[in-house]
Amino acid sequence: MSDTGGVERDDNTGKFVKRAAQRIHDLNTPDDEHVHPMAKILFGWTEMKGIGTIIFWGSLLIAAMLIFVDVFVHRHEYFNFANSTGFYGFWGFGAFTFVVLMGWPLGRLLRRDEDYYGDAGGPPADIDPDLSIDLEARK
Repeated sequence: MSDTGGVERDDNTGKFVKRAAQRIHDLNTPDDEHVHPMAKILFGWTEMKGIGTIIFWGSLLIAAMLIFVDVFVHRHEYFNFANSTGFYGFWGFGAFTFVVLMGWPLGRLLRRDEDYYGDAGGPPADIDPDLSIDLEARK
């Protein structure tokens, strides 16, 4: 019917990928003989199918249990709003979100321009081109 343009299904995920991308993935993924046995013991569980979903729902369950337990904890806080259920969880989440989102403007503030070092193939920007010609002539 139509030409797929060299696109096939991935062996592991079943997603459509290009052959070159599949080859690079195969080259960069070590087989079992190139993985240290201790690495298999410590991190082998991360290869399990659906582990991301299990971690997500497990974290959500732990968070819900902690908020439920927080109902029964009696505190003596200076500010009344700190006595509310789940305050410290929401405060921590808000603080973490603030820190992550502040990375964007801070990065723009501190990041150098793309051409900070000048042209990669040419002479440095702070060197006089006539001077460099004179130096080459002296050699």
